[in-house]
Amino acid sequence: MQMSGIIALLVSLVASRIINERGYRTLTSEQKLRLMDGFSNARAYSLIPVLVLAGAYFLLVSQTNLDRQYLNIGYFALLIAYVVGRTILSHRKISQLDMPVQYSRSFTISQVLSILGIAWFFFVMLTG
Repeated sequence: MQMSGIIALLVSLVASRIINERGYRTLTSEQKLRLMDGFSNARAYSLIPVLVLAGAYFLLVSQTNLDRQYLNIGYFALLIAYVVGRTILSHRKISQLDMPVQYSRSFTISQVLSILGIAWFFFVMLTG
């Protein structure tokens, strides 16, 4: 069962990347530049919350006697909430940047695929 989580994660991430790249190719040079400029801060700082969350998790696991099952559930719930939150913020930013509907649709589909793959992976790891 755990193997299905790993396979789903890998397949969803690769499919998501392919769909997103196809959407990116539909943009003009000016739109690509606006997109890159619009997401420069997000790219620079988006990993910080994940590192803080992972650090807090490992600190709690190693330095406290809290039930590991509850820590795992809390960690993965916060991680999924972060991914969903970043997706919502990214979609809003794409709308603000006035990107074409075709790109927005490709972006949305790629994000949904990623979230489904990640969710299945975590579900399998927590229940398996």
